[in-house]
Amino acid sequence: MSKRTVERSWALHDRAIHSIPMATQTHAKAPREALRGIEPCYAVRGKGCRIWDLDGNEYIDFRYGMGPVTLGYCYPAVDEAIRRQLENGIVFAYAHPLEVEVAERLIDIIPCAEQVRFLKTGGEAMSAAHRLSRAFTGRDRIITSGYHGWLNTMNRPGVPDATRNTYHALPWGDIAPYIDAFDTHGDQIAAVSIACDYADMEKGHTFLPELRALTARHNVLLIFDEIVTGFRLRRAGAQEFFGVTPDLSVFAKGISNGMPLACYLGRADIMAGVQDAAISSTFGGDTLALAAANAVLSVYEDEPVIDTLWARGKQLHHGFNDHCRNLDIRARFFGMPPTGQPIFEYPASSTLITRFHGELLKRGVAPYSVFYTNYSHTEADIAVVIKAMGEALKKMRDEDLFH
Repeated sequence: MSKRTVERSWALHDRAIHSIPMATQTHAKAPREALRGIEPCYAVRGKGCRIWDLDGNEYIDFRYGMGPVTLGYCYPAVDEAIRRQLENGIVFAYAHPLEVEVAERLIDIIPCAEQVRFLKTGGEAMSAAHRLSRAFTGRDRIITSGYHGWLNTMNRPGVPDATRNTYHALPWGDIAPYIDAFDTHGDQIAAVSIACDYADMEKGHTFLPELRALTARHNVLLIFDEIVTGFRLRRAGAQEFFGVTPDLSVFAKGISNGMPLACYLGRADIMAGVQDAAISSTFGGDTLALAAANAVLSVYEDEPVIDTLWARGKQLHHGFNDHCRNLDIRARFFGMPPTGQPIFEYPASSTLITRFHGELLKRGVAPYSVFYTNYSHTEADIAVVIKAMGEALKKMRDEDLFH
């Protein structure tokens, strides 16, 4: 810890801020000023469950590019598939056979999938699903719950009031506000678009069936944002785990182990609207991402990926929770093991989590708000992380930060 430095990383960040707003392309990747000199700004290499930063520091990672890398960095089967396809070309002016092969495999896996189309990012695919629902129903209003990407975020500058007013955000887990919304705006609602809440995901066992029944009663479409839950909670995400089939859904992130790929899929009668709705993208048929997805699907089919994500998550949660009990700290992991969040139950919770992240970084662990477990994490890796968590929590307790 005493020899560790991130000086080169922050020097490049301070240079980058002059040419790149926020010095990064992704808000969540921006380093925190409160962790200047502790948190790295740049990662330059990854292998398995580890990354290395610009200064050469090694970390056991839980960020994984904000979630997409479910198998591990430089996963051999995926990298080999990309290299093979690279020899034959990346994108063409005609469709590629991989589009058919991957679509058919997804239809076999995902309950709601009758037809599939590909785009590059989850937010883009969510926008496509929203447009399709409007085209299919002839209605404008979308009820949302959770984050669906920047394209669908309405409460920020740059969104016209006319657009903002077609969206209605409601909380996760309680059906009552949705019933009220249908009583008020039922004949204007095209779809309800849901992303499962990380910390309270268990509520999906009752909430999602209630929502399915409510939308069916009103002939309104139900859309599942499976960008995070897909290929983590189960292969087919929340709809497989909770046994509730939506009309449309979106998958991204874990589908291609880090290559940029997303898909929107669902009922054939709704998906048929893509032509009239003019949803089209030059890079939707990018062969490298599709080759990666094809390889990822095979790994999930042949190996215990989901079981491993759950097992390592449970190990991590239990280890952290045990430390908190032993140290008399009011904190624990909330949510499902593959997508859990440690939460400090104190008024200064956000300050505490930032400090906790800083202490973990000093000990060679790269944390995130969600601790994404990875197929390349071993029991030994998680044991190292649990030890680091214990040291971090004890240091914070000894400094009397928990009050």
